Amino acid sequence: MTPMRTAKRSAVTLLELMLVMVLLVALAGIAIPTFESMVGSRRLGQSIEKLRNEIMAARVAAMRTGQAQVVRMTLQGQDFSISPWLGGTEEQDASAGATLMQSGQVVQTQATTGGGAKATSESAEGSMKLSEGVTFSLVETLVDSRNALAIQQGGGTVPTGGGSSQGDGSGLSSPLLLYPDGSSTTAQIILTDERGRRMALQLRGVTGQMKSMRLASIAPTQ
Repeated sequence: MTPMRTAKRSAVTLLELMLVMVLLVALAGIAIPTFESMVGSRRLGQSIEKLRNEIMAARVAAMRTGQAQVVRMTLQGQDFSISPWLGGTEEQDASAGATLMQSGQVVQTQATTGGGAKATSESAEGSMKLSEGVTFSLVETLVDSRNALAIQQGGGTVPTGGGSSQGDGSGLSSPLLLYPDGSSTTAQIILTDERGRRMALQLRGVTGQMKSMRLASIAPTQ
């Protein structure tokens, strides 16, 4: 008796193909949100690192030139700027590289052969941005006698009795100052991304040291 031969399968059935498609769709539904979450988290980390580096560079500039630097941030926005603080005593206190107000113009100085400083060129304020989707959700600064003048110069109102400030009502943060002696305004800056993830950068006024940390997430803004 001749044994029956089993026919070899050479094609995929429609049911098998549908099962594979369903599996691929399910995997994509898991992978895509995970990838987007990783990208968003990376942008948040890059933003806090960029802000930290720019503030550190401004602190070094303050110590090098003898002129305080001021940081202003756009609340609920991405923009921030760092510029020399024109407090009115730059010509007496600052050294080469400082920025002065002369004849109504802002100019930067350089060293002279006699050891002094002379005006050389116009100095522009540096404006920067955080990564896409990351904003300044909170900037809280401790108001002391040294930065109260900067608040007044910017048209803001100094809180009665000192304390802390979260802005001047114009959409900008209160000024964060970096001083020539290495100290700074005591402050906490919180960045938030589109998914509600948050990171904080804290500045300790006496030493000017900075510390970044992750905070609990909040419900994302609709």
